[in-house]
Amino acid sequence: MRRQLQAWMALAVMAAAGALAGCGPDERGAAKAPVVTVVQDDAELLHRSPTRIASTLDDMRALGVDWVRVTAGWSVLAPAPRARRRPAFDATDPAAYPARAWAALDRVYAAAGRRGMRTAIDIAFWAPRWAVAKPARGADRERDTIAARAYAEFAEAVARRYPRAVAFTVWNEPNHNAFLLPQWERVGTRWRPASPHLYRAMVQAAVPAIKAAAPHALVLIGATSSIGARRGAGADDRMAPLTFLREMACVDERLRPLSRPECADFDPLPGDGWSHHPYSLELAPWQPDPRADNVRMADLDRLASLLRRLHALDRTRRDLPLYVTEAGYQTDPPDPTQTVSVDDHARWLPEAEQIARRQPSLRSVAQFLVRDLPQRPGTSERVRWGDYQSGLRYVDGRAKPAHASFALALTARRSGATQVRFWGLVRPGAGRRDAQITVREADGTWREIARRRTERDGTFALTVAADPSATFRLRSGKRVGAAVAGAR
Repeated sequence: MRRQLQAWMALAVMAAAGALAGCGPDERGAAKAPVVTVVQDDAELLHRSPTRIASTLDDMRALGVDWVRVTAGWSVLAPAPRARRRPAFDATDPAAYPARAWAALDRVYAAAGRRGMRTAIDIAFWAPRWAVAKPARGADRERDTIAARAYAEFAEAVARRYPRAVAFTVWNEPNHNAFLLPQWERVGTRWRPASPHLYRAMVQAAVPAIKAAAPHALVLIGATSSIGARRGAGADDRMAPLTFLREMACVDERLRPLSRPECADFDPLPGDGWSHHPYSLELAPWQPDPRADNVRMADLDRLASLLRRLHALDRTRRDLPLYVTEAGYQTDPPDPTQTVSVDDHARWLPEAEQIARRQPSLRSVAQFLVRDLPQRPGTSERVRWGDYQSGLRYVDGRAKPAHASFALALTARRSGATQVRFWGLVRPGAGRRDAQITVREADGTWREIARRRTERDGTFALTVAADPSATFRLRSGKRVGAAVAGAR
C-alpha cells in the first residue's frame, strides 16, 4: 500500500520587498526590476521558542532580508492526515482546519511583518494520506484530477489565511524524488517522464485558486532542484530541471509539441514567475555543470533562455521571470563529509550573488538557512550529518565568516598586473549606501583604497589600482564584511 500511495505522489522533506508584489518581467528598454533577498529557515522559524524565533527574525532584518520564506505543510495543517478516508470538511476554508495547526505560521507571518519583511509561503509537502488514496483500476487520469483538485483546495485555504503574503509557491522541487513520485514511468522498455505532468495538473488547478483568494500576491511555479537525470533509469530517479520544464510545457528537446495523452489538452502554463534552486553543491559558483539540462548557479542563463523560448511558443501565459528562492553551500566545519570550507563559503556566496544578478529576468536571490541544523543520531558520518549545514551561523549560534559576507558582499577580479575590479553589495539599508573598500597592510592594519556610493539597489562596481594578491574587505558604516584574500 505504501508504494501504491507513492505511485501518485509521495508529496514528500527537504525543505522576491513590498512594492515588488505583482511586478512582472522587464519590458525591452525598461529599467531592470528590483531584486529582493529571500531567506528560508523553517527549523528556526516554525519549530523554536518564541524568543529564538524573534532573535532569528531580528538577525534576518539586520542582514537586509526582504522576504521570509516558510512552508505551509499540507499534512501538518490538514485534519486527520493519516486517515485513509477524507474527513468531512470544507478544505478551502482555513477555519475548517485545526486552529492550533496554523499557530507557527501565524506567528512568523505577523512577526516578520512587524519587522518590515514580507512572507513568501511554499504550499508544499507532504500530502495527507486521504489525498493520495489508491484509485480504481484504469482510473489513472481521474486519479490525477482528484489529487490536483485536493491540492488546489488546500492551496486556496492557505491563500485565504494569508492574503497579504507577498508570494505563494506551488510545491517544492517537483523534479526531486524526495518530493514527488513517480518521477518516471515505464512505457515498454523505456522510462518516460511522469512528474512534470502530475505537477502541471497541480499548477493548473492551484494557480487560479490562489489568485482568487490572494489577488495581489505573486504565484510562483517550478521551485526546481538544480540537478537530475536527462534520461530516467527508474521511477525514483530525480529529473534534470530543463528536462522537467520541457516536459511540463509538453515539448520535446527541439521544442516541438509532444503528441502523448498527457498533452492532449495542453494549456499554456500559468503563474507569475519560475522559482529555481541553483545549488552548485561541490562546485564553485562560476563552474558550469557539464550536463546540459542541469542548472547550477553558473547555468542560470540556460533556464532563463528556455523560459523565454517557451513563452515565444505560447507554452507559458507570460514571459516568466526567474526567482532564485533557495541556494547555499554546506560547509566543513561542521560537517566533515562536505568539501566546502567556511572560508570558501564566505567567498562563494558573493560570487554566486554577482552571477545571479547578471540575469536580466532575475527577481530574487536566496539563502537557505540562517543556522546549521544539528546532527542526527546514526551509525555513520554521512547519516549523522544527513541534514543541512548551509547556515550563516553554526548550530550554537556563532557566526560563520559567511554571515559577514552575506550582509556586505565583495568580489575581486584581477584586471592586469596592478589593478583589481571590484563588485559589491551593501545588503542592509535602502537607497544609496556608503561603501568603502579597504586593504590589509603588512602590519595587519586596514587602509581605505576606495569609497563609493552604491546604486539604489545597494550594488556598486569599480576598478582600483591595487596589488591583486592583497587581502580586501568591504565596510559600510560600522559593519565590516569578510576578508577576500587575493583577487580571482
